[in-house]
Amino acid sequence: MNSKREYSFDILRVISMCMVIIIHVSNVYSRSYGIISNKSFLFSLIFNTISRISVPIFLMISGALLLERDFNKKKYLNRIKKFIILTIIWDIIYLVWEYYYLGITYNNFYKLLLEPFRAHLWYLYTILIIYIIQPLLKIILEKSNKKIKIVLLILWLLFSTISIKISFIANYFTIFCYIGYFIIGNYLYKYIKKNELKKYTLPLSILIVISYGISILLNYMFSRRYNMFYNLFFAYRTPFIIIATFSFFTIIVSNNNKKISNFIISLSDLSFGVYLIHGIFLDITVKSFIYGSINSLIGIPLFFIIILISSLVSVVILKKIKFIKKIVE
Repeated sequence: MNSKREYSFDILRVISMCMVIIIHVSNVYSRSYGIISNKSFLFSLIFNTISRISVPIFLMISGALLLERDFNKKKYLNRIKKFIILTIIWDIIYLVWEYYYLGITYNNFYKLLLEPFRAHLWYLYTILIIYIIQPLLKIILEKSNKKIKIVLLILWLLFSTISIKISFIANYFTIFCYIGYFIIGNYLYKYIKKNELKKYTLPLSILIVISYGISILLNYMFSRRYNMFYNLFFAYRTPFIIIATFSFFTIIVSNNNKKISNFIISLSDLSFGVYLIHGIFLDITVKSFIYGSINSLIGIPLFFIIILISSLVSVVILKKIKFIKKIVE
């Protein structure tokens, strides 16, 4: 696994990279409930929901790769060091950016130790925690038999369902939800490779559509009921997103075993940098354009393309600068 590139992961990274941008663009529309038309709001919910499998897939890819490798103390410490530095650097970048470009001030600097300055940087904090406990997770996987793994999966799914109604559980379950994606990414990947699952592509696709449909319908209904943007039913911990994520991951991995184009591989290598920097171009489009004046069916694809291209170009340029490239790799 270490010596052979898994091209399906490159495809998943590129798709997830695009979906993350779509989430943040569609959020601008979705949070404008009551200001934009109902049709525009509904379209934003559809884009928003479809893209919610992105971050879980990133976590599953990391789990599939890292939990399969032999533990290397030097690489382990270097990885943790890298993400600590990245977290600090990107918090500072957005701190300065929002102060000078958006005029936002931030006084409680000590909070940056526990929570990100910019919302989408939560992923760095989360993945850092997971990387720190990675050796423990690897031991748990190696020492657990099949029955124990199944029981843990059932409990994970049970808590995800209960957390929809009980906020107390949701507050404490969230991080375990991400850890679950990390672990299951490894287990599911190995299972797919040992079994022929390509024949289940159609039923899995139908399952994705049903999961998306339920999530969109419930969020729309509750938004109308409470007269505000309601987004509980596409949270990463909900059964609908979990089912869609596992199904999509299985479809891509089981159907893509051949080498892909160098273009997709190049985009895959840029995906992490795009994730980090795209918030800047999101701010620019929000400040430069009146999102609400353009229907979301047109606006979301339009602003997505602008932000994606701007982010890709920026990351390519930064990676050519010797002393800066490390912050986007």
